[in-house]
Amino acid sequence: MARGQRDCARRFKRAFFCPRYWPTWLAVGFLAVLAFLPHKLRWGLALGLAAVYQRAYAKRVGIVERNLALCFPNLASTQRARWRQMSFRLQAYALLDLGRLWFRSPAYLMRQTAVSDPALLRQLIASGGVVLTGHGAGLEWVGHFFTLNMRGSAMYKPFGRNQLLNWLFEWARERHGARVYPREAGLKPHIRHLRAGEGFFYIADEDLGLDDSVFAPFFGVQKATLPLAGKIAALGQVPIYPALGQLDWRSGRYRLLILPPIIVPHSADCAAALAINQALEQLILADPPQYMWSLKLFKSAVADRADPYA
Repeated sequence: MARGQRDCARRFKRAFFCPRYWPTWLAVGFLAVLAFLPHKLRWGLALGLAAVYQRAYAKRVGIVERNLALCFPNLASTQRARWRQMSFRLQAYALLDLGRLWFRSPAYLMRQTAVSDPALLRQLIASGGVVLTGHGAGLEWVGHFFTLNMRGSAMYKPFGRNQLLNWLFEWARERHGARVYPREAGLKPHIRHLRAGEGFFYIADEDLGLDDSVFAPFFGVQKATLPLAGKIAALGQVPIYPALGQLDWRSGRYRLLILPPIIVPHSADCAAALAINQALEQLILADPPQYMWSLKLFKSAVADRADPYA
């Protein structure tokens, strides 16, 4: 997408004041007020929101339970139930926290974020690199944290028909200097950023179907995986740093878990997919409830396996 087209896409539209967007504006106003209120209030609201969501969306609860059963078959069912409960609570809190990301100052956001290995982060900032990540509770937060510390790019998927939400998320993600591109733009803009010594925030855990994917084990289950991280790093001439955003449920602060660089084959084959999945497993095992288990991780089935979510 050309620069002029992107600026046009980001431009605020008068149509966003139409009645169809009023519920979205009310939600944004609520999040803006919530951003300046005490953590205990967000904590209590997240408890209630998670409880309501689990009662209202039994199908999504079933997906979480199915994923945990597939990935941790030897874990007691009571432990899986606790992880499921905490996962929904963390995701609810992260949703209510969008206001802090959108409306609090950079200095405040920096104070609210810890880093597992500051030396590794400094190394990444100095050299640039691919940040290999997944859907942790702190995904949106650490994405903003990276843009506060270094320049770079990321992909995004539009929120369907709600153009105001699309504009809000793109504006928020770019307000600290990052560049976000739709998936349709391909890899070229990200390679350009990497070669300039910047970063690429690469979310590697979604099942995007069989096109360009290969199967590799993920917690012992064959998963359709895009094996492109190594190829991207090779083209950009940078290392790959696994990282995951975590949320402290009790304090409301966030933590960037960052691991030393890994080697991912640039051949974009099963070996590359396995290296990606193993890195994601290591990140997730640090605190399993932090992960968004509500994704249909295994919806693309191998030939001898039925849809596990049917």
